[in-house]
Amino acid sequence: MKERIKKPYYAFDPNEAHFLFERTFIFDSQQTLFAKIPRIIHRLYFPKYALMILAGSVVAFILVCFLFSTFFTLTNNLTKILGLIPIVGIVAILYLLRHYVQIYFEIHSIKKLYKKAKWPVECYCAFFEEGIYIKSIDMDGVFYWDDFMTLGCCKEALVLHFCPAGTQSGKFFKQYYPRLDNVYIFIDGDEKILELIKLVDDQVGDLVAFKS
Repeated sequence: MKERIKKPYYAFDPNEAHFLFERTFIFDSQQTLFAKIPRIIHRLYFPKYALMILAGSVVAFILVCFLFSTFFTLTNNLTKILGLIPIVGIVAILYLLRHYVQIYFEIHSIKKLYKKAKWPVECYCAFFEEGIYIKSIDMDGVFYWDDFMTLGCCKEALVLHFCPAGTQSGKFFKQYYPRLDNVYIFIDGDEKILELIKLVDDQVGDLVAFKS
C-alpha cells in the first residue's frame, strides 16, 4: 500500500497568515466513530439527481404508456421515443449501483485507516482566512482553500477532495501525498467551522458542496 504522506505540503507560512481559530478533535471510542462513518459518508455523497432521474423516468414511462394505450395510437417514431425512457432509467440504475459500490469501498477505506490508528485518535486543525492547516493520522499540511478541487460539507464532517492524479494539480500534489485520498475532518456540528466554510464558498466561488 502506498504511503499517505510522503512529505508535508506548506502553501503558506501560518505565522504570517491571518489566523482565525483552531480546533482539536479527539475520538476516544472506535466503536462510536465507526457507527457514525457510514451515515456521514452516505450523507456527503447522497445521489439526489440520479434518484430524481430514475424516479422521473419510471413516472414518465407509466404515464406515457397509459396515455397512448387510452387516448392515442402509437407510431414508429413515438415507439422509439417510448423506448428511450426505460433506457434512461437503466442508465440511472447502473449509475446508482456504481455509486454505492464506490461508497462501500470509501467506508471500508476509512474504517481500515482508523483501525490501524492508536486510540484515542486526534485531529488538529487551524483555520486561516487564506486556508487550513491539518495535522491528523492521514494528513499533515497547510493548504490554500482553492488547492482542493472541492470541499464537501455536512453538519458532522468536512471532506477535502484533491484533483485527480491526471490533472496538473493532482500531479503536483502526488509528490506530497502519493494516494491523493479524500481527507475527512469529523467536526461534530461545530457551528463556527460551518459558518467559515459558507464564507469560503462565497469568496472562492462554488468550491463547497453542502449536504443537509
